[in-house]
Amino acid sequence: MLCLSLAILFFSCAERNKSPENEIITIHNIVEQWASIEAAFAADADSVADAALVEAVDALRLSLARFQESDLFRTYRTIPFLHMGERNFGPRLFNDIREVELALYFAAAFREHHVSGELEKARAAAVEIWGSLTRLLVINADKQRNIAASYFHLFAALVAFLVIIVLPFLCFLRRSLTRSLKREAEGTFLSRTYMRAQDAERTRISRELHDTVIQDIRYLMLETEKIGDAHEKSEREKLNAKLMTMMAGLMGTTRGICKNLIPPDFRHRELPGALRQLCLDFGEKTGIDCRAEIDEDVGLESLPLEKRLQVFRIVQEALANIEEHADAREAIVTMRRGRDGIVYVGIDDDGKGFVSPLDGKGWIKADIDKSHLGIVSMRERAAILGGTLKIESEPGEGALVCLEIPPPPPPPPPVTITQTVSERGRQWKYC
Repeated sequence: MLCLSLAILFFSCAERNKSPENEIITIHNIVEQWASIEAAFAADADSVADAALVEAVDALRLSLARFQESDLFRTYRTIPFLHMGERNFGPRLFNDIREVELALYFAAAFREHHVSGELEKARAAAVEIWGSLTRLLVINADKQRNIAASYFHLFAALVAFLVIIVLPFLCFLRRSLTRSLKREAEGTFLSRTYMRAQDAERTRISRELHDTVIQDIRYLMLETEKIGDAHEKSEREKLNAKLMTMMAGLMGTTRGICKNLIPPDFRHRELPGALRQLCLDFGEKTGIDCRAEIDEDVGLESLPLEKRLQVFRIVQEALANIEEHADAREAIVTMRRGRDGIVYVGIDDDGKGFVSPLDGKGWIKADIDKSHLGIVSMRERAAILGGTLKIESEPGEGALVCLEIPPPPPPPPPVTITQTVSERGRQWKYC
């Protein structure tokens, strides 16, 4: 703003000084005028004063007066930082004013003494005029240096402003852009890996159906054909009993597959009960000692049905990973609420462990192989919950999958309705 104000001031001065009568007078012009006057006076010092010399002295006095009243002279006096670092700040501010007034005074005395023929006094006044003009030249040169230093300080202040204000803002924009690009790349990666996880899950279900249900059905078909070839009643009854047993086993296998696919009914059983039943079924199926330690006051009833289902699926996927990869003997599912209101869900096992693909903040560290697609699915579900998924594991040290669920926002205050009765008996209602 200061630079802009100075620029406007200089341009306005330049506009006002375009006409000849407003031509800018500098101290160098005045020195040139006086040099010509003194040369003429020295060449004809013994003669009577001529009108041309007197007119030149009057022009010099007019130039001094115009210089004292000029915008440039006032601008020199108001340049910022002009006397920065000078000890004689007060006296030097008005030195140029005093010297101009002395030059005006001695120019008038020189004219008077020259007209009256007092040549010695005129020479003494000329010496004083030269002294004042010389000191004005020194002051002018000093001011020119100070003006250059002043604008250098302004430029340095502007550069400092840009460094302090603009540079951090640009760094913030760069960090925001980098973060956005990282999130976009990670979102694309998660979408791709999530589709791969879906394909892997479909392949697993297809393989499980082929290896269990279809094989049992084929064996049932072969045993059914034997019934028609059997001639004795006892043999047919024996085959029928065998078929009934196989059909019951087939139904149990199919029911187990469906049970893993169909989500639990949270309308009749809350999430802690569903997790306890999941651990019980997992232990019976795999032979791994799996138990659940869940606080009763964990308080997830306020979570929507969809989010409770996401918590259940994360625990289910973690247990499936333990069954397939961990070679564990024990597993434990914990759920508790911290003092900060965050709900912590942990799935711990004593298996062989692995190198976690997630960092301490739950971000994916690097590209992962197909064995970690379940982790990508769990992390995606944790993002839906608005929480964080962390994994602590080392080879041979087991693994801990920790889900942190932030507390739900407080419910809005209840709306109270008041009623007033108007003069005509109309009831008005207000929230």
